[in-house]
Amino acid sequence: MLRPLLIQTAEMGALPTLRAATDPAARGGEYYGPDGLGESKGHPKVVRSSARSHDVTAQRRLWTISEELTGVTYPV
Repeated sequence: MLRPLLIQTAEMGALPTLRAATDPAARGGEYYGPDGLGESKGHPKVVRSSARSHDVTAQRRLWTISEELTGVTYPV
């Protein structure tokens, strides 16, 4: 019963990524997320990146796993 109040649909969840990829006003380095309470649901707006997004160890692990899963490598 509370789920619709706390969680948005997959379609709404995809909007920040779509906006970042298609909005001509979007600038590199900007992050988009929901505009609602606690940034948990709503329409996309520019938001701050989380502290976890600056974790270099996690970034490297994600990069490595992505290369392994896709079979595509890029020199960094």
